[in-house]
This record gives sequence, structure tokens and C-alpha cells, in this order.
Amino acid sequence: MSTLSVDTIQGQTTAANVKLPAGCVLNCVQFVYPTYQGITASSYTATGITMNITPKYTSSKVLVLISAGGCGVSGANTGEAAASLVRTIGGSATTIETYERFVFTHSADGNQVTVISSAFLSFLDSPNTTSATTYTLHARTNGGTLRFNDHQVSGNASSQITLMEIAG
Repeated sequence: MSTLSVDTIQGQTTAANVKLPAGCVLNCVQFVYPTYQGITASSYTATGITMNITPKYTSSKVLVLISAGGCGVSGANTGEAAASLVRTIGGSATTIETYERFVFTHSADGNQVTVISSAFLSFLDSPNTTSATTYTLHARTNGGTLRFNDHQVSGNASSQITLMEIAG
């Protein structure tokens, strides 16, 4: 068996030309969103859970990981809430995934209901660009208030979005 040890790997002209095998993580960024946000809209509304990344290669994939903490629906006659993941490149927004029944509570008798939990979402995207790409979680509810980062009920709640550029 042979061992190869190096201090620096450099491309033929610059280190920027080095290509790693498919599946390697090229870049990783994260944003922690600690602010309470309540959504009452029945149409998709942007949350503060958003982050951008600039892929190095058009063949790269972006793994989107979202942990929405302290989220739930509260209010009388509450129902389901849904979320969608939106990718924006150069001002052009595209919904790339929808999560129906993201959070679900129901009160048949009209009494106040509060359910607080965490939700974990993931999606492997192929944006096919080297331009800055923003991923944002959007959400809606068909009754009550969809709450993110509810500190009053769940303590120190926060949400995170992590983006990983994966070599294609």
C-alpha cells in the first residue's frame, strides 16, 4: 500500500481549477434565524428562514437542510399549514418543493389549540448555475397562526437553514 502526503494541491495554473470527485462538499453555509414569526396568510408567505450560496460549478448540486424550531399552529378553528421551498436566482423565483401538512392541528369545537414542535425538511437541488442562489422557506395556513421560533412556549427556539454545495 502507498501513501500520498501533500501540503498543497494546486491546479495546472491556479488552485481554482482543482476539481473534486462527485459527492464531495465544496461549500457549506448556515444561517440561524432566532426571531419569532407568526403567519396568518392563506397564501405562501416568505419566512425569515433564508440563505444564499454561490455554486462554483454549474454541475454542482445544493443540499438544503432546514430545521424549523418552535413551530406550530395556534388559535381557534386551526387547521393545517403547508410550506414550500423557493429558489431565487437573479430575481427569478421558483418553487422547487412543497411540504403539505407541514404542521397540523385541528379543533373541532373551536377552542384554542396550540401545538409546538420542530420540523426538519431537506431537498437536493440542481440549480445549474454559478450565480448567487437564495433558498427561502415560505409557509401558509388555512386557519389560526403558524408560528416559528415561539420562545414563549418552547423556550429558546430558533430555526436554521444549511446549504451544502455538492460536486456533481
